Order: sequence, then C-alpha cells, then structure tokens
Amino acid sequence: MIKVIKFMEKAWLVIAVATFLIAIYWSIKNSIYDALYFFGFSVIAIFLFVMRRKQRMFHEREAEKKGK
Repeated sequence: MIKVIKFMEKAWLVIAVATFLIAIYWSIKNSIYDALYFFGFSVIAIFLFVMRRKQRMFHEREAEKKGK
C-alpha cells in the first residue's frame, strides 16, 4: 500500500512541476490570463501532493506501531 502512495505522491509532484512550467511558457507566449488554468492545475496538484505525503507518513507511523 505504501508503494502505491509513494508512486502517487511522486506523480502529483511531477504533474505540479510540469503544469507550472507549461503555465510559465504559456504566460510568456500569450498572456497571463491564458495561463491561469495551468496555474490552477498546478496549485491543485501541489495540494494533492501534500495530501498524499501526509497520508504516506500516517501509514508509515501506523506500520511502525504495529511492528513494535
């Protein structure tokens, strides 16, 4: 279970970075208003990354408690 959570955590981080870079490129190429959707996706992906990270840390703590 923890492996899946780690994978999803990394996937959300990659998505956040990719959409942020796309947003920067799009805002330079066109305008900042055209890139707002990408900035929004980046913020959502960062939020989901933080959520998965906390979930992973919780599961790791629970696994340590069961192991002791």
